[in-house]
Amino acid sequence: MVRLPFLAILCLGACALLAAQAPANKSALPEPALPVINLRACPFEGCKFRKWIVLKEVMLYSNWKEDRKPVVTLKKGEVVTGITGVHITYEPDRIQVLQPLPELQLQPGDILLRYMYRGEGFADVWTKGRWRKQFDCSFITEKNSTGCLFDCAAKVVSEGRKDWWVQVKNPQGQTGWAKSEDQFDCIDSLSGDAKCDALNSLTGPPL
Repeated sequence: MVRLPFLAILCLGACALLAAQAPANKSALPEPALPVINLRACPFEGCKFRKWIVLKEVMLYSNWKEDRKPVVTLKKGEVVTGITGVHITYEPDRIQVLQPLPELQLQPGDILLRYMYRGEGFADVWTKGRWRKQFDCSFITEKNSTGCLFDCAAKVVSEGRKDWWVQVKNPQGQTGWAKSEDQFDCIDSLSGDAKCDALNSLTGPPL
């Protein structure tokens, strides 16, 4: 009977030792599962789903997923209507912190993950086990030494891999998906392009 209190003390001591050795750093939390998918995405300032002009021949597919099938080929000069978009992050940008960032509870050497760009320096980032949506990333220096507007407290150490797929409709009413690779003009509603502004100011039924 004397051994029971002794065993209890040993168990308590072992538990306390394990608790002391357990990592308390929340940065050890797992990163978001990849790919990270953003639906209805138009990932830059001024991006707008409206009438676009096809700049080069492009194939439309049944969807943006890997099982997609060809639907129709758009010709250069055609006017189509942008409907929606999907942004896919296969691998985020990895950004190293160079100076303390109290707002993010980050110290020099910590890594910040950047996902979809939102425009005007804002993006979705992940750090310390939580999302920071549409976070101001003006303190980040890109790999080509551009981007930073103040403090320059962090720098991109590896660029991720991302795609933006858009769904469009042609004048014949056919819809399909294409990976955005600069084959459409007039996506940016803030570009001040008179041709695009005139095209989208015309009255009449949409395409």
